Amino acid sequence: MKKNLVVLSFVAMFGLMAGFTLAGENMRIEVPFAFYVDNHLFPAGEYRFDMNRDSHAIGSLVNVWAPKGADNRILMTTAGKEKDTTANQLVFNKYGQKLFLSAVAIHGYKATLKVQSLERELRSQAVQTPSIITVAQR
Repeated sequence: MKKNLVVLSFVAMFGLMAGFTLAGENMRIEVPFAFYVDNHLFPAGEYRFDMNRDSHAIGSLVNVWAPKGADNRILMTTAGKEKDTTANQLVFNKYGQKLFLSAVAIHGYKATLKVQSLERELRSQAVQTPSIITVAQR
């Protein structure tokens, strides 16, 4: 009985340690407008973004937790460091009235999203470069 209890406490301790080491950077942020991610339209509202850690980089995988009524997403991204700021923010490309999530920055880590077909099409038709809209966490 004591042996089982000792084994269970080691398993619980290692599980907690693994959870802390795999935990990544995260933020909650209010987005005041609808926007596209991976060619899907997301409504305005409060979102949670989590950057998972792996053995090489933070930000190569980003979880998007959407408001009720919208689908959550897991995004494959290009990870990097945001040298200019440690602010938590989202960066959007704007073409006319359509906004596309371009990057997520959390605590100095930046995840850049791949341009998908709908944005690529709008970009090819655009006369000028897209406007850049930044939404920062308060």
